[in-house]
Amino acid sequence: MLPFTDQLGRIISISGKPNRIISLVPSQTELLFDLGLEKEVVGITKFCVHPAEWLRNKTIIGGTKKVKLELIDQLQPDLIIANKEENVQEQVEKLAKRYPIWVSEVHTLTDAIDMIREIGRITFTY
Repeated sequence: MLPFTDQLGRIISISGKPNRIISLVPSQTELLFDLGLEKEVVGITKFCVHPAEWLRNKTIIGGTKKVKLELIDQLQPDLIIANKEENVQEQVEKLAKRYPIWVSEVHTLTDAIDMIREIGRITFTY
């Protein structure tokens, strides 16, 4: 298992290349698309409208503020991508008890570059 540190300073461990990713953040969904992770992303929010084909082809797990935990459980993700400002802390904490959840907190260009680099590292390390 490899440890990764999210932008809140939380350490998550992932046992292998994530093959079942859920994105709770529209902008990070676009990043996952740009990284070529179409097969790996299994769930997105209803606000993840780009790329448009993902909105039609991926499981919609609710919104950014109100995710459907039962749908996430059905998808059995091995990685969830969330954001401190975009997602509800209580939901993130509940999900973190069951799944690796990497949380971004972007305030500056440097934060954005670090987020992109770290998500790339997580999804391509293995």
